[in-house]
Amino acid sequence: MQCIEEKFQTVPELLGLLSQKDIDVRWRAATALSKAGSSAVDPLLMKLFDDDKNVRILAIWALGEIGDARALEAISRTVDSEKDPVSLAAEGALNRMRH
Repeated sequence: MQCIEEKFQTVPELLGLLSQKDIDVRWRAATALSKAGSSAVDPLLMKLFDDDKNVRILAIWALGEIGDARALEAISRTVDSEKDPVSLAAEGALNRMRH
C-alpha cells in the first residue's frame, strides 16, 4: 500500500483528503500538509471555515506544525471560552507556534 505522502503530492489533493471518512487517511493528509510548509498555509487557512469540525481541527493542527506567523491571528480567532475540540486544538497550535 502506497503511503499518502507518495500517492498524493499536491496540496489540493491532500486538502481533499481531510474530508475523507477514514480518520487514518485524514491524519496522514494533515501530516503531509504540515510537511508541505508555507505552500500549504493559505489553503489550510481556508479550511478553518469548513463545515466539518474535524477538518478544522486537522487544519489547525497542521498550521501549528508548520509554525508560519501568518496563521497566528486566524487560529487565535478559533479559541473561545467553550473549550470545544476546535478551541483546544487552537490553543495547542498556538502554544507550539509561540515556543
